Amino acid sequence: MFGEDQIAQQLADARSALNDVRQQQQDHQVPPVTAESDDGRIKVTLGADGRVDNFKFVEERVLKEGTEFLEEALRKIVNEALDARAESLTADVPAPDLDALGESIARIQDQGLQRMRDMSAQISTVMKKLQSGE
Repeated sequence: MFGEDQIAQQLADARSALNDVRQQQQDHQVPPVTAESDDGRIKVTLGADGRVDNFKFVEERVLKEGTEFLEEALRKIVNEALDARAESLTADVPAPDLDALGESIARIQDQGLQRMRDMSAQISTVMKKLQSGE
């Protein structure tokens, strides 16, 4: 009568679209990435969030190589891990169009508010008629 089914359907569609976006983000989370030095003595792991999770020195003797060696090796390994993570982020799956999703939700909200105003006006009209005895 007042478009309640239409409002319910629009809200269900909006919830479904949001759930689709959430699911896509969960499905395409990047697993931790590990990179290691050329000789395998140093390893770095980036967590799923992209932050450094772990440094591992396979041989403690590598610490005796000097700060310049360690600085260069760590810089190179961290950059390799970041590059590997970036590659895995550029999958074939397109990113959801969040702007379009936001516009759709705003449109649904505006339509819902207008329908509620219409319902309220119709209820007020009926109440006035009932009170006046028409």
